[in-house]
Amino acid sequence: MKNIKFFGREKEIEKIKEISKDNFFLVVKGRRRVGKTRLLKEALPDAVYIFIWPDKSIDWINGQICQENKIPPFKNFKDILEYFLENKKMLVIDEFQNLLNIDKSVYGEIQKLIDDRKSNGKFLKIAVAGSSYSLMNKVFNDSASPLYGRRTDEITLYGISAIDLFKNLGMSIEELIKVWSIFEGVPYYYELIDFKSLPEKNIKKLILSRDSQLQEEGKILLSVEFGKDSRTYNTVLTAISEGKTKLNEIASLFDNKKNEVVKYLDILRKDFRLVRKITPMTENPNKSKEGRYEIIDNFLSFWFYFIDKNRNYIEQDRFNEVEDFFDKNFNSFIGRKFEKFITYLINEKILLKNLDFSFAGSQWGKDKKSGDVYEIDIVSFNKNNKEILFGECKWKEKVNSEEIVKELVRKSAYVDWNNEDRKDIYAVFAKSFSKKIDKFDGKKVYCFDLNDLEKLMSN
Repeated sequence: MKNIKFFGREKEIEKIKEISKDNFFLVVKGRRRVGKTRLLKEALPDAVYIFIWPDKSIDWINGQICQENKIPPFKNFKDILEYFLENKKMLVIDEFQNLLNIDKSVYGEIQKLIDDRKSNGKFLKIAVAGSSYSLMNKVFNDSASPLYGRRTDEITLYGISAIDLFKNLGMSIEELIKVWSIFEGVPYYYELIDFKSLPEKNIKKLILSRDSQLQEEGKILLSVEFGKDSRTYNTVLTAISEGKTKLNEIASLFDNKKNEVVKYLDILRKDFRLVRKITPMTENPNKSKEGRYEIIDNFLSFWFYFIDKNRNYIEQDRFNEVEDFFDKNFNSFIGRKFEKFITYLINEKILLKNLDFSFAGSQWGKDKKSGDVYEIDIVSFNKNNKEILFGECKWKEKVNSEEIVKELVRKSAYVDWNNEDRKDIYAVFAKSFSKKIDKFDGKKVYCFDLNDLEKLMSN
């Protein structure tokens, strides 16, 4: 087990240390397991750490804090904070959103404490962390909340970048793509990996086998947001994980009640940030009728498809069949995430950075003249130079790039963007090639295999 939590967090640590030079009320948000607590402990090593238990009374929590820190037995949460602050102690309060369900009047007490200490110029250094996006929003972004407008700084903590993972874990690029496709940049999951074993073996051991450590992880992640009200949202998320990404496809599971499904999708997008809506790159996202939905989190995407979908087998202890399903479908799952991985590398200016393309995404639609339906994995623009990139991702060995580009040229003719005066550029991304080309019909072609990606990510 590797302790990998703290490579790739230098900027966040530097920012928190800078913030801590003055009075502050810092909010740190991020999904469960992403390393919020460890970040705050690393950046503020002298702070008093307070954990808000989700299933205990406020009296029990107050008593626990006093006992752990060997301080006088205060009965009021505000008095405990006041005691530490009077003694010039910084505070880190973890899972701060849990107070909503325990005793939300505490937020009013904290508001009074903050306002009083600010107005009197007293020591005030508090950082709070929370795993629930929706509940932390209620605490800090709802204008009716006592703590609305009280934070001085906010950090949303995301996963460790794929570049940092590659440079620090000693994995091959193929191994990295496989584990990233499930665990993305969440540090906790990488601590569980046996790096001497193949990714597939790790995945089976950690998620798919009997008594595996992460088998119920998806349920736990969702319970943080939904609590008991999860059945409807689970149905929507399962549908998306299975490839039902259009509104009418999802609505078919709800008696075609599209308005109802739109409401659920909006909640998943805006309140919980678990789903995003994507539109063709050439269309205005606010006007496009071609929206598709995808699960943002790689782990949840995997969990719904390989665990929740196979719940009946798991309940009957038929784990061989669960693993058989994994063996048959894992490669196609990685293929979908490979497209996401390549898009990430382009957007981070690691791939094709000399071409200075803007944000990369997918393109699909129907040709107005022929009625032909088409899809292109990756499209991006350099509007200044009137360049447009068309890219295809193939999680396969020995790909013939000429055949792929020939098909890309056909599909690119359907794309309506700067048709009179544009420069088309093509790219193919694959595990390996049987044939690489750099020109097709006089147009530039880029071919990247895993060896090429490994060299680029090593720089």
